[in-house]
Amino acid sequence: MGKIEYPIEVNSIEFDQASTVQNGWRCKCGDFVSIRPCADAYKDKTYLGVYIGDIARGQAVSHNKETGNLKVMHTMHNPAIFVPDLGKVIYGMESWWGIIKDEQSLRQITDNDIDNVWYVRALKQLTEAEQETTN
Repeated sequence: MGKIEYPIEVNSIEFDQASTVQNGWRCKCGDFVSIRPCADAYKDKTYLGVYIGDIARGQAVSHNKETGNLKVMHTMHNPAIFVPDLGKVIYGMESWWGIIKDEQSLRQITDNDIDNVWYVRALKQLTEAEQETTN
């Protein structure tokens, strides 16, 4: 795909409706989750959230010169979680969150939980190794 050069002739516009809301996680819309937003304003507090679904955060466009069809596609899907105490939606990419399956999973998300996620450990190891080679 290349860059769209203007002016273009548009005979029809097609929206990719199938990708508006997806669910790549093991929960469904309305499930309760624990969520700890990353922003400093939330002071490392864990909240009760309601999983909405994977919502498109962006759009991409393609144009077929032969047919004049302009296709709008939804992209960058990310889990959207409504947090009633905050009255707002927090996205998965700006938080740590987990599905509440039972009483044991209804708890605070701690720094220790975050530090034990495999990719956080890997990033810390890479950072430490890089620091050792630069010293």
